[in-house]
Amino acid sequence: MREFVIYTDGAYSMLNNEGAFAYVILDSNGIVVKKSAHKCVKETNNRMELKAIIAAIYNLPNKEEKVNALVVSDSQYALCTLFGTWRRNSNQDLFEVYERIIKERNIEIEWKWVKGHNGDYYNELCDKMCNEILGYDVNEEFKKYKKKK
Repeated sequence: MREFVIYTDGAYSMLNNEGAFAYVILDSNGIVVKKSAHKCVKETNNRMELKAIIAAIYNLPNKEEKVNALVVSDSQYALCTLFGTWRRNSNQDLFEVYERIIKERNIEIEWKWVKGHNGDYYNELCDKMCNEILGYDVNEEFKKYKKKK
């Protein structure tokens, strides 16, 4: 059985109505085996967080053998709706994709929540990858938005 650790993040800009998601996959030796970031338009932050996890799981190496993956994310929504006990009230299309991937592959998943923007190296890297693909810092936009409330 192969073991991997997956770090993910999603970002969304209300001003530009676009988002991004990123993931980093490490093998059991802590070596990065794959990392990727993607930009999407007309999406939400929750969808970006879900897409990050789903894309990473889909892109895990060794599609033929059993895989154990630890998914690390700062999104309680994504973790608790995919793997936990939260109801799946929206984003049904993404949950269907996730369920199909899990059925097609022999993947056992554990999950861990980390606080965002709190110094976790790979969580911060995924955040940076999202901002780089968007071409601006979504976190700064969010801080300005929060101050207006």
